[in-house]
Amino acid sequence: MIVQGESIVTGFDKRPASGAVRVGPDGLAGDDHVDDALDRDRAVLLYQRGHYDLWESELGRRLPPGTFGENLTIAWPPDEEVMLGDELRVGDARLRVTQPRIPCRKMAVRLGEGAGFPGRYLRSGRLGFFCAVVRPGHVRPGDRIELVRRGTGGMSMAELARTLHGEPSPDALRRVLACGALPATLRAKAAKLLERAAGGEAWPGERTLVVTARRREAAGVVSFDLADPDGARLPEFQAGQFLTLVLDVPGAGRPVVRTYTIVGRGEDGGYRIAVKRELAPPGAPGVPAGLASAYLHAQVPVGARVRARAPRGRFVLAPGRRPVVLVSAGIGITPMLAMLDRLAADEHGREVFLAHGARSSRAFAFGSQVRRIVASNVLLRSHVMFSRPEREDVRGQAFDEAGRLTPAVLERILPSLEADFYVCGPGDFMQDMINGLIERGVPRDRVRFEVFGAARSPLRDDGVQAGAPAVDAHGRPILVTFMRSGLAVPWRENTFSLLALAERAGLRPDASCRSGLCGACMCRIDDGEVEYAVDPVNGVPPNQVLVCCARPTTSVMLDM
Repeated sequence: MIVQGESIVTGFDKRPASGAVRVGPDGLAGDDHVDDALDRDRAVLLYQRGHYDLWESELGRRLPPGTFGENLTIAWPPDEEVMLGDELRVGDARLRVTQPRIPCRKMAVRLGEGAGFPGRYLRSGRLGFFCAVVRPGHVRPGDRIELVRRGTGGMSMAELARTLHGEPSPDALRRVLACGALPATLRAKAAKLLERAAGGEAWPGERTLVVTARRREAAGVVSFDLADPDGARLPEFQAGQFLTLVLDVPGAGRPVVRTYTIVGRGEDGGYRIAVKRELAPPGAPGVPAGLASAYLHAQVPVGARVRARAPRGRFVLAPGRRPVVLVSAGIGITPMLAMLDRLAADEHGREVFLAHGARSSRAFAFGSQVRRIVASNVLLRSHVMFSRPEREDVRGQAFDEAGRLTPAVLERILPSLEADFYVCGPGDFMQDMINGLIERGVPRDRVRFEVFGAARSPLRDDGVQAGAPAVDAHGRPILVTFMRSGLAVPWRENTFSLLALAERAGLRPDASCRSGLCGACMCRIDDGEVEYAVDPVNGVPPNQVLVCCARPTTSVMLDM
């Protein structure tokens, strides 16, 4: 079937069975779960026959059993009585209750009721529930359902659905997390909701920091040390994470939100960030220079105060024992510096190779610091390339090789491509490097990347080019900036949602229902306006957006 412009395979089409059907670990024999085929916590879906009577009355038509995609149409137990972890005997099979059924967009298509029907279904409370198969067996029409063991925790399917898909309190979420029978996917969701409800970051909202030092690190690059005004040590951060600054730039009309990588700690226990001054693009007189970077360079002295949000970001070191290769160009050195410093102190002793490209020593930010860290540990090596060395740049001292850093160079200088790669730099560099590594046999999941500046996904064939670029009500191009990933992607007219755009750009944000119900895709919106293709069932908090069903009406910045 076609759903929101995409070809979707569905398992909603069910037919009644007249005889015995075997129930195995993956569900009923002959049943295709499609997306859920590998999720044994959702092997069997049960839906109450009494719900059909109410739906038939509301929708004004007959609905045969199986219309809602269930495997077993049952008379008992109701959602209010069946508990998480309950074990049920049906025929000679034994099932364990795992979670309430949350509808997806396919249900609306199957029933022909429009995109808002999943929300209506969720609000009705007539949900049904999933089970895992504890003991395989056979079921037949007319078999009794018996409760053979009550689950612990006392959480009914109806209550669990209200908690996870309503507006839960921290206490209610802690109660959910205390249930031992909670599946891993729901546990992760509840933990994420609790983190959101309780703040979940090093500090909630914005915090005032004071500039205690600023230094010129390279041509057009200045570092700032930001510390607590009262002298307290700022919380820990993961190497590769960024700090979000909320800047009151004169004449901007509204706060300007920008992110800058934390390159390390200052001497006073604060954070050190690096800011490259963004110039106006050559040949584009209508495009201004970087608003925030110009302000920081010219108008933020030592002693100035700025507002900051807690460290965030997913471009961080993953655990493991494989060698690590840090690949960067230009200002992309900033996350690598923090990673290099962290790896130099790693007690597990992983081999580390830093490969960096710059124009010359004048453009090599933190060059002396890189050389000092590499020299501190025999397991660390580096290879620095200058594309336009200055006269004073001595090969073997300031740099190792003249030219540009490419995948072919990496293949030549590395002892092996059997490593975890972290890549950061300008868009063209990223695209060539990432795809070059993948083409040389490096598994995609071993290549992690972050892009600085406006750039499309560095992965080729990402599908973003489909459709014409859209404009806002004033005729300005709509640009979607994914702040955590460093991608700025044009919004295109035939795209259903921000989630679809993110996935086409190579991102993999959390998402489940794609109908504005589950809240898994909710993220912060720092700038811009959106509208909803499907109205979210529970509303959306201020400064948040459900990307699965939101569309931008202006350029937007998302914390993704």
